[in-house]
Amino acid sequence: MKKIIFLASLILLLGGCYDYKELNDYAIATGMAIDYENNEYEVSMLIANSPKSSGSESSSEFQTVVYSGKGKTIYKAIKDIGLISPKELYIGHLSIIILSESAAKNGLVKSLDFLLEEPKSKKNFYIALAKGNKAKDVLSITTPLTDFPSQTLADNLKSTHYLQGAVVSVDFNTLMYQLVNPGINPVLNGFKIYGNEKAGAKSSNIETNLPKAHVQLSNLGIFKDDKFITWANKNESRGINIINDKIAELYIQLDCDGGYIVIDTENFKTKRTINSKGNVTINSSSAGLINEVTCDIDLTKQSNIDKIEKQAENKVKKFIKAGINLAKQNKTDLFGIGLKYYQEYPEKYQEIKNWNEYFQQIKFNIKVNIDLNHTGSIQQSLQRRVNEKGN
Repeated sequence: MKKIIFLASLILLLGGCYDYKELNDYAIATGMAIDYENNEYEVSMLIANSPKSSGSESSSEFQTVVYSGKGKTIYKAIKDIGLISPKELYIGHLSIIILSESAAKNGLVKSLDFLLEEPKSKKNFYIALAKGNKAKDVLSITTPLTDFPSQTLADNLKSTHYLQGAVVSVDFNTLMYQLVNPGINPVLNGFKIYGNEKAGAKSSNIETNLPKAHVQLSNLGIFKDDKFITWANKNESRGINIINDKIAELYIQLDCDGGYIVIDTENFKTKRTINSKGNVTINSSSAGLINEVTCDIDLTKQSNIDKIEKQAENKVKKFIKAGINLAKQNKTDLFGIGLKYYQEYPEKYQEIKNWNEYFQQIKFNIKVNIDLNHTGSIQQSLQRRVNEKGN
């Protein structure tokens, strides 16, 4: 319940005119799910479940509760929740909004426009998709690691962003920027439920060391304008994030004589330049560390290091090409090339009637440089094993 007291204190500080007694009248929403079926929205709010009375903080009381309402509009669906909740909804502390595929196909603007007009919304929450599940179910899965499922989802995006090549975190303000500016289309990360979603929503899911269900980050969902099109696979997601310079670290697994070499890159950087025709040069560079070797190769030979570097560079190029091909096949600029062209060559951009169509003919020149400078640790580890075997 410390989280609830913390949230209440924040509202007190930010609101100024509220006292604790008034806060008892609020149901603090920390997460929202938006589903769409049969031309009707279902909005679900994850509410922090405050103690029923002072001093009655029972361990059996569930930390959260999910209330849902339905309507032809988001506003109507939220008002329906007011008929269920004994307290007035407060959405100033939303940490994440999950949209189902059907809601995303119907249009992001239709689902999220009400938040632009809502003065209580701080607009610093994440936006993500439910892959193959209802958004409500994704929001409802309990977890033993955090108090609220919404916190779990938001923290998962935050902690893995830049560290996993197929993951990207997008907050509300970033998404709005992508929607209102020309020459760029959004990508959003997906969450997928593994296991039994009904069992996963019960309190017993966090009372075992083997939960019945869990939510896992999936690949990127791609959009054309504000409508969801399809899912990128893992390599396409990596390529999109590399081009958009949304990766700090990337692990690369290479084949090696019946085994594997695993490289972990760091300080991954991508720069893009564009010429007057819209053609793009992509320069990606990174330092790399060999983390694991399961084949017989002498890493003390520079020629072998050079070979591994070349293999890694070619694999990154394949990721980039996969992302480009997906974008061109679906006629959607996921990289903001059009926005960059508009900023650097505004008059030429105005001559183009449909940028997404023009985007298909753009040529990409891909350059990748990976420098494996840090092989000492793996050499020492292998040497210790050899010495231990000989003793």
